[in-house]
Amino acid sequence: MVRKTRLLCWVVVLGSMMAAPCRAADPPSWINPLKNFTRSPFSAEVELYTGGISGKSVGAAFDSATRGDYGIRFTMGFIKALNISMNYMYSNQSRSFVAVTPPVTGVPKGTLLMSAKNLNVFTGNGELNLLRTKRATFYLSPGVGLARNGARNMMLLTPIGAISSPIGGGRAVTFNLGAGAKVFPTKHLGFRFDVRDYLSGGGTGNLNGQNAVCLNTSFACQGGAVLAGAQQYFGPIPVQNNFVVTIGLIFKLI
Repeated sequence: MVRKTRLLCWVVVLGSMMAAPCRAADPPSWINPLKNFTRSPFSAEVELYTGGISGKSVGAAFDSATRGDYGIRFTMGFIKALNISMNYMYSNQSRSFVAVTPPVTGVPKGTLLMSAKNLNVFTGNGELNLLRTKRATFYLSPGVGLARNGARNMMLLTPIGAISSPIGGGRAVTFNLGAGAKVFPTKHLGFRFDVRDYLSGGGTGNLNGQNAVCLNTSFACQGGAVLAGAQQYFGPIPVQNNFVVTIGLIFKLI
């Protein structure tokens, strides 16, 4: 009886020792994906970046000249698989939109040219970490924000002359989707390669000239009246699509 009791005790002890590692083992993330959305130590990064941007419209002709871009991005994280970033991007991309005016009193048929000489984009983005290694992170990043066309001007061209007037900056909601990789050769210094597609709405604010300038004083400012009511000659400003590729230098603060 004593011998059987000792044998039973040894079986229990050995079974407990063998089961302990199994109980302590963490299942891999592909078995338990929710594990990737647990809290992690807070992190903060500042990034300066530059690159290239393309411009095209979805719909009516809105000519965009391809230019470069540069910006700054602040990223913070407190969840293992998800970071949040705030981003500002500037591009000296020029844009132009053309409309035709019918004849008005004293002013013949003409062409209205609305132009913008820079693009400013403010967005908030998420970074979903798809794959992590010791030095690199590969991610997918959706976002939403505002795009602003600045340095805008309205010009009226007719057979008897031309007049122009500044117009206010235009704003539109913009959505974007990007993907890329971050590589950290050192603990506090890294690089980012990012490709991103922006889709911006057509809302552009007031397209009327700010100044009632005259095409010819003998026509009693009829040209100025055309500029003051320029918006009526434009159809809906088309949706804009911009493909952006950037390379950034990351400074890891925390």
